[in-house]
Amino acid sequence: MNDLLDFGLAEWIAVIGLVLVLPTLILIAGEVQERLRLRGSLLEKPVAMVRNWLLPIVAAWGLVVVVIGMSPDSLLARVLATAGLVVLTITALQLLRFFVDGRRGESKIPGTGNVPQLLMMVPRLLITLFALWFLFTVVWNVDLSGLFAALGVTSLVVSLALQDTLSGLASGFLILGDRPFNPGDWIKFGDLEGRVVDTNWRSSRIRDRNGDLVIVPNSTLSAATIVNYDEPEHLHRVVVSLQVAYSNPPSNAIAMLLAAARATEGVLEDPAPKVRVVQIDDPLMGYDVQMWIRDYTIAPRVKSDFGALVWYQSHRMDVPLPSPAYDLYHHDPIQEAIDDAPTVDELMDRIRRSPMLSELDDDDLRQLAEAARPDRFQRGEIMLEPGVVNRDIFLLWQGQAQIFSVDRPDLFITLSDGDLFGVVGRSSRKQAPPVVLALTDCEIVRIDAEAASAVASRNTVLTDQLDQLMVSRARRLSPLSDDAHIVAPESLGFLGATALASGDGEADSDNGEREAGAPT
Repeated sequence: MNDLLDFGLAEWIAVIGLVLVLPTLILIAGEVQERLRLRGSLLEKPVAMVRNWLLPIVAAWGLVVVVIGMSPDSLLARVLATAGLVVLTITALQLLRFFVDGRRGESKIPGTGNVPQLLMMVPRLLITLFALWFLFTVVWNVDLSGLFAALGVTSLVVSLALQDTLSGLASGFLILGDRPFNPGDWIKFGDLEGRVVDTNWRSSRIRDRNGDLVIVPNSTLSAATIVNYDEPEHLHRVVVSLQVAYSNPPSNAIAMLLAAARATEGVLEDPAPKVRVVQIDDPLMGYDVQMWIRDYTIAPRVKSDFGALVWYQSHRMDVPLPSPAYDLYHHDPIQEAIDDAPTVDELMDRIRRSPMLSELDDDDLRQLAEAARPDRFQRGEIMLEPGVVNRDIFLLWQGQAQIFSVDRPDLFITLSDGDLFGVVGRSSRKQAPPVVLALTDCEIVRIDAEAASAVASRNTVLTDQLDQLMVSRARRLSPLSDDAHIVAPESLGFLGATALASGDGEADSDNGEREAGAPT
């Protein structure tokens, strides 16, 4: 009784804790453990360790040291402290495992992998080393300075002897932790390209396109620039550069290359293949063909199949490829341009394609042909700028075009092979000048205004037809309203026509019918 009265405040608090607090904590831990067991949680094991081992050991140590009054340095107290430290270390490792497994259960982020096992060994090792250090230095009062010195000298000798090996292990640790690639990924670094088989602490095994297994040290991989063709997704672009003859219009060459790309097995429709002009150099034109695939391993086959299809498509679509033969000749670009230009007789034949001009005699046709020259326009080009003063006559020899007003793009006139058109000299005050747009690749014959005027002055029927057509075209591009007026032919200039090919001068007989929507 006297010994109990001699207890101080700290001793009484310890006794109350042993009598009331610890049993309460054990009951609470038991309830929590049961709930976690029903849920199948991994936290059940660390909670069980705390309830069944840690709390009883803490109670026993408190009873021995605080209540009985034994020294903390006594053998029994140190044994109990050692047991408590071991249980606490095991509990900490179980909690670490719970958090690691929870992290692995989360959804993967594209381009990343799960937490590697090697990376999780580091915190486990640190926890274990800290527990051992605390056990020897704090619990048992063992001086480890001599041991650390000996370990330091030994580790220096070992590190110098195993420098390359340790470097490989460190590189393997970094690769396994960073995960620049996973087994099954197709990668490239330096001149080596292949699929990753597996990766360990020292090296990575890669199977190349020849089917050979290449073992690469991780130190080499960690210092190299790695291209991963399977992360973050399998989509890959294949670019093929090739040349075609300069004489091919770019639109024809692009259409031919796109047809070959779409017909190549493995090429995706979305994203669609694209062709870019990268070189303009007579006698060759350079193009880059961009095709998308989902499996990089088929890239060589796609390039091979595409090259074969280009040859067939070039023959079917009449787009000549460069000749592999080498000829030595004197290059005279001026004379070549003259030789390539159509002759007067060929221009006469093209002019005869116009129903309005086909009735002219040979002398008038020759006069027009001698004052004419050919031109080409790409699809989407503005063939005649609005508002530009120009009195020449244009014959659409091949292709389709469209005349429309900027103010009313829903009203337009479609031109095709053999149609004539021209440029407005000046427009009415209430209407913007019309625009002539190439709907496809177009070849035209441009006839000088003076020669056209001379021929028209000798053919009154042709002049009357042109005047009637100018008025009808003007009405179609500028429909009448309450305050509208008909613009005089001389203020509109020549808009062109083939409507009078059948002898009818009304706008409704024109080749271009009104359609809904504006040209693009």
